Amino acid sequence: MDLLRTRRPPALFAGLGLVVVIGFAIAAWTVWSNDKALQDRGVEATAQVVKVNKGRIHVEFETPDGRRAQTLVGQGDEPPGAAPAVGDEIPIVYDPQDPEAEVADRRAPQNHRIAYLLAGVAAFAAVSVPLATVALVRANRRAR
Repeated sequence: MDLLRTRRPPALFAGLGLVVVIGFAIAAWTVWSNDKALQDRGVEATAQVVKVNKGRIHVEFETPDGRRAQTLVGQGDEPPGAAPAVGDEIPIVYDPQDPEAEVADRRAPQNHRIAYLLAGVAAFAAVSVPLATVALVRANRRAR
């Protein structure tokens, strides 16, 4: 069976495209909500770097009520330059309502580039999936 010559069902393509659009939209909203929470009600603290893994910085810090929290510095929320080493102390901003959520390094410029990137991919897919589905339907009609 030649996979390149088989007819591709437009409904399957559209359904998978819809799943991708929804997934990227949810991811963008989640990142944006976390960034907004840090901006609105963020509390400053000093955290100790406990692990650096593939560019992701794992930190541990203590909340004012004495609880220890371990979490990640959000993607795009790291300062420019070299990543800190294990054992370094860095200034962070965390959400007191959810200390285990991703935190932001205070030295990093405030931006929402990851949220914008995810929203851009969702918007691109929201436009291109219907256009590609229509083209696929037309191609299947011509093939008959």
